Parts: sequence; structure tokens; C-alpha cells
Amino acid sequence: MNIQYFTRCIFILFSSILIANSTFAAAPESPTTDTTQPTTYQRSLSLSELSSPGVLLLRNMLRHLYAEFGVRSDELISAAELHLLYTPSPALNAKRSHVKVYLNDELMGVLPILEEELGQEVRRTLALDTSFIRDFNHLRFELVGSNDSAPEDPMHASLWLDFSAKSTLQLRVLRLKVSNDLAILPEPFFDHRDKAPLLLPFVFSSTPNPTQQTAAAVLASWFGIHSGWRGASFPVSFGGLPANRSAVVFASNLQRPMYLKDYPKVSEPTLAIVDHPTAPFAKLLLVLGEDDLQVLAAARALTLGSNSLKGPSSTLRILPEAPPRKPYDAPNWVKSDGPTRFAELIDNPMQLQASGLVPPPMSLTLRVPADLFIWRSPGVPLDLRYRYTPPLQQESSLLSVSINQHFVQAFPLNDPLPGQIAGLAQQNLPLLTQHPGSKRLMLPAQLIGPHNELRMNFTFNALPGCAYASNCATSLPMNIQAAIDPDSSIDFSAFHHYKAMPDLQAFAETGYPYSRIADLSQTLVLTPSQPKQAELSLLLAIIGRIGAYTGYPATRLSISDNWQDAALSQRDLLLIGAVAPAFSNEQGPELSALGEQLAASLSHPDDNAMPPQISDAATNLAALVGFKSPFDDKRSVVALMAGDASGYSLIEQNLLDSQRRARIAGSVTLMHGEHIDAAMLGDTYHVGSLPWWLLLWYHLADHLLFLIILAALSTVLIASVMFSALSLLAKRRLQDPA
Repeated sequence: MNIQYFTRCIFILFSSILIANSTFAAAPESPTTDTTQPTTYQRSLSLSELSSPGVLLLRNMLRHLYAEFGVRSDELISAAELHLLYTPSPALNAKRSHVKVYLNDELMGVLPILEEELGQEVRRTLALDTSFIRDFNHLRFELVGSNDSAPEDPMHASLWLDFSAKSTLQLRVLRLKVSNDLAILPEPFFDHRDKAPLLLPFVFSSTPNPTQQTAAAVLASWFGIHSGWRGASFPVSFGGLPANRSAVVFASNLQRPMYLKDYPKVSEPTLAIVDHPTAPFAKLLLVLGEDDLQVLAAARALTLGSNSLKGPSSTLRILPEAPPRKPYDAPNWVKSDGPTRFAELIDNPMQLQASGLVPPPMSLTLRVPADLFIWRSPGVPLDLRYRYTPPLQQESSLLSVSINQHFVQAFPLNDPLPGQIAGLAQQNLPLLTQHPGSKRLMLPAQLIGPHNELRMNFTFNALPGCAYASNCATSLPMNIQAAIDPDSSIDFSAFHHYKAMPDLQAFAETGYPYSRIADLSQTLVLTPSQPKQAELSLLLAIIGRIGAYTGYPATRLSISDNWQDAALSQRDLLLIGAVAPAFSNEQGPELSALGEQLAASLSHPDDNAMPPQISDAATNLAALVGFKSPFDDKRSVVALMAGDASGYSLIEQNLLDSQRRARIAGSVTLMHGEHIDAAMLGDTYHVGSLPWWLLLWYHLADHLLFLIILAALSTVLIASVMFSALSLLAKRRLQDPA
């Protein structure tokens, strides 16, 4: 079997499997009749989930432990307890050592350290005063440590206390019934105080047509934007409502589920929030219209932020419009046409400020297009401006810069201003400081990926003096402050956009090539004429993830079940589910024959020609296949196929899990249970553009012998031209009568 056809053979194989197994879908859910729902419940949060990863250590006076948690708007905390497991240093003096616990800067209690507990794991329970709990809450653990050294050194390395990751915060939560008000959207369907992944069911009266699917995809992208790093999934049901959970319902006047049969007919695009018919604390978001086009219009109006949304129901007579997006202008991405200021990347004003002798690192998230051409680049220019209080020791006080946990550069904090003493000038207020400290450095381009974390870490050193035991002192600055100026910038404008395809890793991580234009105006999704629930759930999860990456809703996405539209669209294609034979035949008759041969191999598990992961059960398979569009050389196709509903769920789970997602790559990725096998098969092609000279050099760089021959021929040609020119000049001089 010729390997260059294998990618497309996998594509045709799974199409035939899907067509043969068209009856795998579960029966439509019926409306639940379970009316029992607890008004209170217990929630357990691990201390490791609430704090920075890997930082559960209190160390003398240098490091406190911080933890954060939020409370949803439809919840009330009636009781809160800390169940702590920690180990104190055996060198501590029990009589003079203890741990103070703060909630939102209010002292909640003091944990004593007993003599018999030194060096042993200790269990403690501490009740928190719920009257101090707010929407966003901060826990702080502070070690007041002392040892038996004389004189006492508060910086001694033996002063520590280590918390176990098994420590938990136990909350007793009281459910609240919120009002039906569109003004609070996306609440209560999504609450930004909740760190859990979003799980929001989408409900249709029956199998949705492409227009209803588009409305659901647009809304999924909007909820994906809000869920962000948490992740989002949208289980689909036909007719029935999920038990005890809020949901989004799409309905027109002609197609409505039974529980909306008495709801008034609408004549305009309409949005409404109503109570769940059987769950007292759950809500339904109704996306309504006289027909399917009005349902789609209502979904688009919600994602574009109509200001008229208020009350339990709103009729959208004036629909907002947004201009088409341009390539690479996604709101969440750095600029491609100039420097990007840090002020455009921060989530809150305090993100670039820190305090304390060991201030926490300041970080920024940098999202860049997946097709950034970084080949042989000198780096990414970073113009870093900063301010800080004067350190006691300039030689050992540093500002360190890293990208994606890779160290880049560190430099001492000794930037004097013209005519001023080093360090003292940095005490000026930002509004009065004309020349803050600044450094210009280059971030290595090979460390840059689609998702990047730029971290800046200030380190201030104390001034110890312990040369003699009778005269030991440690001098500490009283109020250490540091800040990165929001006018600092990073510049990606010098990079071109050019990428080798297919690349399923870029699709899994960033939704490329579809995310290149944020509103997905150059994307066509092809679904079966009778899509199954699992297929639609996967589609919505993918569009929601692309929305989270770009920061813009998919308002111009197109979905079709007419496979002939692919030949006329001139767009990037996303295929989900069974593929029409007419589309497969576009690949050529020899490919269809190879596809049949591969399908026959699946029916014989002992055939050594097939990988063992896919030879045992065709109905438990899932595959992602990427290849060049047969209708446009500059367009791409990604097909997602599975043998049954569990296969589509498997694809969704792998796309939402960061560790599994990293294993998706190449042009073909096969999934079977826990196994994920990726390979680069078939021909590669390139998308994007480069200057002609850079394009020539890039494609010839790997052909050294050809370059040598080309250089030799060029040398001979140039020498011949120069020899001819010089000979002509000499001949003219000899013929000159003067």
C-alpha cells in the first residue's frame, strides 16, 4: 500500500464505518420527573487546587502561603472549615513558634506548634468566620518561627513548615434561587467565580438542521470565551431536559419541546430565562424565533452584546452587527502589525505589581498564531520597563525573565537615572517618573509556542551580618514594592505567517487553521444530514474551545449538511461524522479502492498489516485526519470520525485534557481507549506566504548538495558576465583613437 494515500484511506475507512453504524445513537432523553434536589451540600477544595502549583511551604519570613477561592452568585456559604495536614521543622522552638491564618486579611486563628509535633505530620481543624467570605476570597498562612539560636536570626533556613497537598477547605453551601434576569448573563449558566470546567447542556426539540446547529455553535463559542482556561463541554439532547441542571434550549414556533408548548409564540428573535420545570434551582435559557433564521439571529445578538437585554424576556428588534474580522486580529492574541503593550494583556490592574521581600512572580499570557514563522529568527524583541524600591544590596537584587518556564535573562537592579543616585530614583511615583528602569532583550524564538507564559520575578536580598555570634543582625527594607510598567511591550510584527501542513497538533491546541480569522468566516463545518447527539456535542466543544483561544464568538461560522457546498465554499473544512460518498470520490477512484482494502483489513483482526490498536474492535475507534482540501490548494481539511458515540466522547475528552491533547499530532491520530497514536503520513503542503528570497532559502536549506551546485553555477555565471563585461570595456579602450 502506497503510504502517500494512507491518510486519505483512514478518512474513507472511518466514513464507511460511520455509515454502517448509523444506529449507534442512544434513545432521546425524556423529560426528567426527579423533583428532589438538596438545598445544601458539602464542597471539598484541596489546598493544592487553591494555591500556586507546588508552593505549599512556609519558609521563615520570606514566604507566606496564599490560596484563593470564589463563591458563585447563586450560593451562600453557611459554614467553612480548614482541615490541615502539615509538618513543622524539628528545629523550631515550640514556645515561640506558631502559624497565623488570615481570611481576606482578617485573622481567623492561630495554630500552635507543640513540642511533640516537631518533625511530625500534624492534623488541625480551624473554623472560618463566614461573615468575612466574599465573592473572591484570599487565604493567607503566615509562619512566626523561632529557633534556639542566640542571637535569633529570622532568616535562618531551619525555620519552615510544610503543608500536605491533602489539606482541604470544607464548605457547606446553601443553594440560592436567583431571579430570571437577562442582564446578569452569562450567570447563572456560567459564573466566573467558579474554577470548575463549564458543563452546560444544549437542548433541541428534535434533530437540529444546519441553521439550528449554527445557532448552537455561535452560543457555544460565547460561553467558551467566558469559561476560558477552565474548559467547556456542551452535552446535546433531543427533547428531554437534563436532571437538576441549567440548560440552553433552542426552539422555533414550529419546533418546540413539550415543556414549551404553552409558551407564547414569538414574532421576533427572542431571549428568555425561565425556571426549570422540575429542578427548583436550575434555569433554562431560551433562544427563540419565529423560524430557524430568527433563532440564529437571537444567538448572534446575545454573543455581540446587545444592550437591550434585561428582565426575564427580551425581544430583539434591533440586531447588533459587527464588521468582519481580519486575519490574526483575535482579541486574545498579541498584535501582528506592531508592538503589543502589556496594558493590553493584563486581566486586572494589580497583575503587574508585587510587594514583599520575596514578591510573587508577575506573569502574562501571550497567545500567538500557530503559523508564526520563526525559522532562524534572532528572537522576539521585549521592551521591559520597571520600577522598584531601592534594594539594600544592588549586586544581589535581580529581575529575572523567563518564558514558558525557560530562563531567558537576569540583570541586577542598579539602573541609575541621569544625574541621580542608583536605586533612589525608583522611589518616585509612576506619574512623576519620566525615565523608569528599562531593559531591551530578545526572547528566543524557538521557545515561543501558541500558548506562552512570560514571567518576571523580582528578587530582593536582605543585608545579614552574623560574623560574630554576639553581634548578629539582619537588615530588612520596610516596604518593598516592585512594578512592571504597563507601557512595556513585546513585538511580533517582524514575523511572517507560513506553516507546513497538515498539523493536528496546531488544530488541537489552537483550532488552526480555523482560528486564523476570529469570527470563523473562512470555516465551513460539514455534518451528516441526521447528526447524532455525540457528534453535535463534539462540534460544540471544538467551537467553544476555539472561542476561548481567540476571545471572539464564531458569528460568521457556516454549517452545512450538503457536501456539495464544500466544492463551492473556498473555505477550510471541518468534517464531523460520516462523509458522503460523493465527497470521498473527489479523492480519486484509486483512493476509494485503497479505502475498501483498508476496511477489509479491519474485518480480520489477525492481519499483520494493521496496527494492533485498531485491529480488535472497529466500533471502539476514533480518528482525527488532516489533509489538503481537494477543492483549494491553500485550504485544509480536518475530519473527526468514530465508530460509535463513545468514540466521539473520547475525542472530546482528549481535546479538553491538556496532557492527552499534547499527544495529538501529525496528519493522522488514532484513539483507542487510553491509546493515542499519531503519525505524519502522506504529502505535506504549506499555507501562508513568505518573501520570495526567504521562501527560496527556506525550501533549499535542507538540500546542501543542491545549494553547493547552485552556488557553483551562480559563481560561474557571475564570473562569465563580469569577464564578458570587462572584455567589452577593454576592447572599447583599445579601439579608442585617443
